[in-house]
This record gives sequence, C-alpha cells and structure tokens, in this order.
Amino acid sequence: MKARLALPVIWSLTGALLLKLFVSWNRLPERVAVHFNIRMEPNGWSSRGDLAAIVLLAVLGEAALASWAVLRWGSAGGLGGLILLAVNIVLVSAFWQVISYNAQGTPFQPLWIYLPLIALFAGIAVFLTTQMLAYQRQ
Repeated sequence: MKARLALPVIWSLTGALLLKLFVSWNRLPERVAVHFNIRMEPNGWSSRGDLAAIVLLAVLGEAALASWAVLRWGSAGGLGGLILLAVNIVLVSAFWQVISYNAQGTPFQPLWIYLPLIALFAGIAVFLTTQMLAYQRQ
C-alpha cells in the first residue's frame, strides 16, 4: 500500500471525530469522564472544554504529523503510513467512545481500542523486523 493513500483516511476520520464532537457538544455535561479503568468504568474526569482541547490537539496534531511524515518520506514510508493510520484509528476510536459515553451514555467498548492497538503493534513489529533484516543484508 502506498503511504499517501493513508492520508485521506486519516483526515476523514479526524474530520468525522471533530464533527461528532461539534454535534454532541450541547449534550456533553460540564464534567465529563475522560479516563476508564480496566473494567471500563470511569475513574478520571475533566471539563468538556478540556476534553475538546485534548481532542483537537491530539487528532489534529497526529494528522498533521502523519501528513508531514508521509509527504517527507513518500513511497519509502509505506509501512510507516499504515502505522500512522493505525495510530489515528486508535485515537479516533478512543475519543469517539469518550464523547459517546458522556453525551449518550453509550458503554465504552474496549474491543474498538484493542483491535487497532494490536494492528498498530503488529505493524511496528513488522517494520522493525524488516529494518533489522535490511541492516543484516548490508
């Protein structure tokens, strides 16, 4: 897969999350759950303004960093593009669920975090393995 193909997906997911935040804003309480324990029960809270700032900084920052990296390294970053896409999916999924939990009371679903995390770690492992094998061949 070409790394540049990941960019439209990353920016689309980022845009969808920001739209979700905007549409849900009036339904978010002033005090929102932002952290969940292993049983997916909230154990950390913040203001909705702080949540919005964190969402904006995290997803826009990651999308901008992904764009810079992919455009800088071009086709050489094919697997890197997939790794950056997996990072974006993890961020968007986590924040989407935080917004849904606070605005609609939807239970937090860890599977939507764990599956992209597994893909992310697998991508990193493949990337490191290919780099080590390429180094060994030199």
